[in-house]
Amino acid sequence: MLPKSVSKLQIGDALSAEDIFALNQVPNVEIDRKEHGAYALTDLILEISHFLDEDVINRIETQMLSNRIRFDWSLPKSFQIIETRNKEIGLVLKELEEVAWRMAGMFDDRDLDSLKAMLSVQRNKDYFDRQFYDTDMQSMEQFM
Repeated sequence: MLPKSVSKLQIGDALSAEDIFALNQVPNVEIDRKEHGAYALTDLILEISHFLDEDVINRIETQMLSNRIRFDWSLPKSFQIIETRNKEIGLVLKELEEVAWRMAGMFDDRDLDSLKAMLSVQRNKDYFDRQFYDTDMQSMEQFM
């Protein structure tokens, strides 16, 4: 993702007023040419890459495609391409999420050993406690 050569472009030099206006349309973004003009353009690109994910890019592409089709076919301004998912797919995804959540909550031997170690702090030191320690650990294993 790094450029092949060093770039010394700054926001004030590289971005037009329209570009800055478009960026300022993003919620919680406020770029001012006077205040931020000396910042490196690569810094801005790095910051933008942190909140642009695949979903955002897909929505932008869908909007651009809608605009192009609307223009090419002289469709009304209300025309919009929408992306909807089949109801069954949503139900299957919810079921898989539930199964994954339940499997993540299951204890394995390593978890059991960690719990034993935590519950064994300050235990098994005197004669009385040593008599019941093994029984307590077996009871915990059966409970888990």
